[in-house]
Amino acid sequence: MIAVERRVELQTLKRMLNECMTDGRTVALVTGPGGVGKTELLSGFSGYAKNIGALVLSASGARSGQAHCLDVLAQLFRCIELSAETGERIERLLASQESGSRDFSLSACAVDELTAILLDAADGRPLVLAVDDAQYADPASLQVLFRVLRRLASSPVVAVFSEWRIFSSRPPLVLAEFIKQPYFHLLSLEPLSLCGVTDWLRQRRLGEASAERLAPSFLAATGGSPLLLQALLQDQGHGFDECGSGDVVSVSAMDEVLTGDHFKVAVEACLHRWDPQLLDVARGLAALGAPASAAVLVRLLKSERRTVVEALNALAGTGLLRSGWFCHPAARAAALSGLDGEELAALYERTALLLHSDGAVPSEVAERLVAAGGIAERWSVDVLRNAAWQVLREGNPSRAAEFLEVAQQACGDARERAEVMGELARVLWLVKPAAVTSLLEPLSALLKDGSLADRSIVALSTFLAWQGRADEAAIVLERVGAQEDEFDLTGAAELTLARQWIRWVVPLPLKGTDGADEATTARCAEATAECESWSDLVKSAEQVLQCCRIADALPVTVLSALLVLTFDNRLDDAQRWCEALGPEAEAHQAVAWVAVLAAVQGLVAVRRGDLADAERHSCRALTAMPQHNWGAALGLPLSCLVHATTAMGKMDEAEMLIKEALPQVHRNPFWLHFLHARGRFYIESDRPYAALADFQTCGRFLAGSVLDLPNFVPWRSGLAEAWLRLDDSLSAKAVLDDQLRMANAGDRRVRGHSLRIMAATLKNPARAFMLRDAVQVLLESGDRLELAMALADSSDAELECGNLSEFRLSAHQAKQMAKMCGAVALYRRLQNSDGAEEQGDTPLQKGIHRFALLSEAERKVAALAVQGRSNREISRTLFITMSTVEQHLTKTYRKLGVSSRLGLPVELSLVGPADH
Repeated sequence: MIAVERRVELQTLKRMLNECMTDGRTVALVTGPGGVGKTELLSGFSGYAKNIGALVLSASGARSGQAHCLDVLAQLFRCIELSAETGERIERLLASQESGSRDFSLSACAVDELTAILLDAADGRPLVLAVDDAQYADPASLQVLFRVLRRLASSPVVAVFSEWRIFSSRPPLVLAEFIKQPYFHLLSLEPLSLCGVTDWLRQRRLGEASAERLAPSFLAATGGSPLLLQALLQDQGHGFDECGSGDVVSVSAMDEVLTGDHFKVAVEACLHRWDPQLLDVARGLAALGAPASAAVLVRLLKSERRTVVEALNALAGTGLLRSGWFCHPAARAAALSGLDGEELAALYERTALLLHSDGAVPSEVAERLVAAGGIAERWSVDVLRNAAWQVLREGNPSRAAEFLEVAQQACGDARERAEVMGELARVLWLVKPAAVTSLLEPLSALLKDGSLADRSIVALSTFLAWQGRADEAAIVLERVGAQEDEFDLTGAAELTLARQWIRWVVPLPLKGTDGADEATTARCAEATAECESWSDLVKSAEQVLQCCRIADALPVTVLSALLVLTFDNRLDDAQRWCEALGPEAEAHQAVAWVAVLAAVQGLVAVRRGDLADAERHSCRALTAMPQHNWGAALGLPLSCLVHATTAMGKMDEAEMLIKEALPQVHRNPFWLHFLHARGRFYIESDRPYAALADFQTCGRFLAGSVLDLPNFVPWRSGLAEAWLRLDDSLSAKAVLDDQLRMANAGDRRVRGHSLRIMAATLKNPARAFMLRDAVQVLLESGDRLELAMALADSSDAELECGNLSEFRLSAHQAKQMAKMCGAVALYRRLQNSDGAEEQGDTPLQKGIHRFALLSEAERKVAALAVQGRSNREISRTLFITMSTVEQHLTKTYRKLGVSSRLGLPVELSLVGPADH
């Protein structure tokens, strides 16, 4: 099917054929880039000529046939139905001279005889000679054809040649022969325009609207080449909705055209069929990865400038290039196909050397080095390392890991290889901590060789510990213990936090083992025997966090630092650092960092009693990073999620988490967090014996150890609640006395919930008095859930004592606090209790009337202070300065007649900024 924009040329050829009957011989040369439709035009004209009774003889030049003398001429004569005698006669004529020379020519008699054979075959009919790709025809055939045409001056003959003259160094044989002749016609074809592509698509039975909508995309991908258009249309077949009659009436929505095998094969076929110089230039351009000047390609290909320039122009004419670059990525991929591994690697190696010498950015050079499989030279290692940090900052850690893997292979120096491998481990950890496993053995081997630097040794120990190999991690840390004095402040802090991490993940010995687990635990304890005070750990945590950069930090030591702050009740600081590091982790697409920070935020939310936030952050932690990547730390996010879902009344979800996740939890101190959360689930499910077993397991492993701190795992509180469910108040009181004795004097959270549970061992009115103390302590702790539970217990105690006003106030406050922190089950229980206020002014209402003395700003600050928020947290919540917070609190104390925040009425937390 001839395109609309080719019909003028086709009509010209038809007219030539019609006029040759009276005017005699006529010659046409069709020129244009490859794939522009020259062959299709000759085929359409030949078909027309056959239909009107002309004798059509066709031939085609080929690069492979140029060495075969008279190959094109032989093709023409094979189109004639000849007798055996005439065939032998033609073969004898074509072989009448030696054909070794390119200047071969037949004798005049032989040309006359061949001319006579042609006329006899035509038998008075018009004769059409069609030679496609004349630029590849052997010169001898063309010379003989020219001589034949001179002899057919008065005969009805039409000779049509198609040619694509790419390089100016090649002689234009056809054009030179006929350019001055009046019977010569020069027809130039160009790629289809937008209108031409639209018409072309319309001819393929696409509706008007579909053709107009698709035409710009098709033109952009093919440059208007009919050959590529046809291939691209075949690849779109599944995107068309065909009606019953076969006409395409609509096209499914496509942001851009799809390219498949047809398009790729068409591009490959063209490049391999055309001149080799075009393929070389296309491959060089593809390897460079961006538009390049002719000068750059000349250096890369070691070719002549004129050849490169003309090749670029020729490729642009075919539609493969636009503005110096491939019209479609599939065309670039097709250009590189056909090269074996060694050839492709050599091309990329030359490209990398060229880009490096021209001062290209490291990532561009590194892309070629990776494609080449690396170059064992020092400069390539430096480029790959710099490129890794460049793409890491741009948020592509996976690509950074590829660069570092190739750099590692190219390293010739053992120490440098150790540095690169350490960098690779840190980058891999950003995306998938489990992937670091494959590097642990090589890094351990480098450690034995003495090639690892001190910081890399610390990193190796943390990675081993993350995988649950705490005994090996402890042994590794012994290698740097002797040089600890040589560490700078940050390095010493990282070492301290690495030791603490090992203490948190050391495997716990299982009951009934043969002693191997106990030996492992003992080795780890010995290697980390020097236990820093919490003040030293907090100092180290601040040092590490203040110097932290996601791209270069030791991730496990940063997690350790955040946990130190959290377990030390510095929840505001831990939250602040998580929020500060979060955007950087997101920008780097460091999913492991995102997950770890979310896990810490989940733990902070649990300790604040913000159940919705705890659930959200913990879910995000486990979604961003699958469970198998959490290694020894899996118990941390799981315990927070189980705790949150249990307290929110989502018992089915909590039970599912417990059943599905338990087999993957490493049995280490973080596993005890999980056991504690599971014990809480059993308490709420009224399964006290199961809860008792979990809390006793925690106690068996922690009692007497350096980790037996109430703020790490408050297992004694859970154990006491289990004993109380079993009506054993004496055992409950005993463990709570131990916990209060061990608790830090300033740890209001542990003290508050210990008093709350202890109160259950007493009878009223002592129970009511102790619960009042618990409420006052928990108001300063910041744990809303524990405060809500203490208020709920207090309301029950006050009701039993007959203190109805205090009962109503506590019940109302408990209900509001439970609603605030998301404790749905507790809220429903309180909602169903008889705690509704009677008519008239209750103590709550009277207290609220007193608060009218406070300004709106003072009420906001005071309400947050009663909830246990620190001055710093209040300032961040309300977006005011610390000084302003202190001033508002001072005025509030004076107006309400109290001396400190301890004296602020608890009902302040229920008063909003409106003027009640």
